[in-house]
Amino acid sequence: MLRPPRRRPTNRLEHRTVKPRQRLPLAPLCIAALWLALLPCAAQASAQLQCTFEVNSETHHTVHGLTTDPYTVAAVPIGNRFRFKAILLAAAPAEAAEAPRDEVLAAPATALESVNIYIYYNTRRQAMVMQHLQYRQPVAQRKPAPDALTGRVALYSPLLGKELQYQCALAEVAP
Repeated sequence: MLRPPRRRPTNRLEHRTVKPRQRLPLAPLCIAALWLALLPCAAQASAQLQCTFEVNSETHHTVHGLTTDPYTVAAVPIGNRFRFKAILLAAAPAEAAEAPRDEVLAAPATALESVNIYIYYNTRRQAMVMQHLQYRQPVAQRKPAPDALTGRVALYSPLLGKELQYQCALAEVAP
């Protein structure tokens, strides 16, 4: 059998030799894999309730975090006549695992079961509940408006008609 004659390259591109494939060092690959594995744990955000109150031309700001035991949360005095208590109840670990995840976010915020807000009026004998609000499974926002959760609410004391205005927002904050 006759073989066809070998052709000589006419330019440099045809005469290119293929180099053997180089391997990447193992240490940077391990570090990159470890960093990607730990990223969701380090970047997990939590919810925080940020409230602003106006009583007697005075402005008060409060910030409330997550809790698993609602009975340990204390009411905060607002002025001399009112008290405020906010309970951000975190979902149980089994409920948090079943909660749907938003695929747009890299790491979802800690799941909330509910947010309970209590407004009390101080009487001579004891505090009287004026308002109780409950929000089931609210969603925290990254940059919420000051009144994103409750809107602007105005309450009046039963005896003297003193006004309490407040607004709350549920914000997602980095740990």
